[in-house]
Amino acid sequence: MSDTSAQLPGKAVPAKEKKPEKEIPAVRLASVILFAAAFSALAVLLLLWAGILSVSRELLAGILISACILFLCAALFCLFLMQRKKAAAREQRDEEKNVERLSTELELAKNIQNNMLPSIYPAFPERKEFDVYARTEPAKELGGDFFDFQMIDREHLALIIADVAGKGIPAAMFMMASKIIIANLAKNRSHDPARILKAVNKQIGANNQSDMFVTLWLGILDLSTGLLSAANAGHEYPCLKHKEQPFRLLKDPHGLVLGVMDKTEYRSYDIQLVPGDTLFLYTDGVTEAVNAEMTEFGTERMVEALNRNPEATVAQLVDHVRDSITSFAGDAPQADDITMMALRYFGEEGKPGQAEETDPDQQPAQSDPSIVKTEA
Repeated sequence: MSDTSAQLPGKAVPAKEKKPEKEIPAVRLASVILFAAAFSALAVLLLLWAGILSVSRELLAGILISACILFLCAALFCLFLMQRKKAAAREQRDEEKNVERLSTELELAKNIQNNMLPSIYPAFPERKEFDVYARTEPAKELGGDFFDFQMIDREHLALIIADVAGKGIPAAMFMMASKIIIANLAKNRSHDPARILKAVNKQIGANNQSDMFVTLWLGILDLSTGLLSAANAGHEYPCLKHKEQPFRLLKDPHGLVLGVMDKTEYRSYDIQLVPGDTLFLYTDGVTEAVNAEMTEFGTERMVEALNRNPEATVAQLVDHVRDSITSFAGDAPQADDITMMALRYFGEEGKPGQAEETDPDQQPAQSDPSIVKTEA
């Protein structure tokens, strides 16, 4: 994904300054032949007129006919090359216009996609029971990863992180359609994640002509009790940290990815959170990030990065992992979308010292639209 700042929707990308087109060498050659033929014919006529050259009529006719044919061929060849040059210039101009149009549309699509992800600071200013923070970095202009967190009623928070197979425009379109389906069903169904995933899978698979699929982790947190019900559709294992303990990989039960088989069943499981517990979610772009030697970052390095300062804020935890990936990968290009989310549960008592720390007049700035940060 690209860290280039997004432009305003509809604003055209400036076209590159056009350089003067180089004259086709064959045109110059044809011009030389043309003038040589004309000069030769004229020279022969002048010599004959001056009486310096004496030839028979047959030979003179042959010379003049040959000169005319050579002149005509050179003229036609010159005309052909000039027409070809004009056509090439037209094609180049059309290509530049198409590139400019596609760049504008791509920027607009990128802005639309970014606007579909949570971007309000803070996300839930009226809630004191949790902090949540998310960050996504597409490998290309458009990504296939997405996340969401939403209050589905007064006491339940839904957490979603997903990864669409593939990258670029097809994955981005499939991602946006999947996100809308998941968000609607999460609000309108029961608090059972397995039932929600079953319904989502049925809708995604019904019109999936491109045979794409989605890995997804869905959790629904009861804010009053700390009970987190979750289901996993082929997504990465979450990381869980209980209070005063290190982060550990939670090998939860996996179901089939979404969009492959219509009648897939999924299984819900429960995690009891207590105040101070932290949950970390991510896509495979984190663990599969590689360095110049094509060595993967892996889950061990990720957990190690989390445990360097496990009591850090959720925003700092995510940033620590991203910094570790950057340091590990070095100059190696980012091959896949990187998305992370962290949630810390505080219970009904709320975040310690929250009243003193909260300043409604201060909001963190968003330095790059491709990186979405949300903290409650």
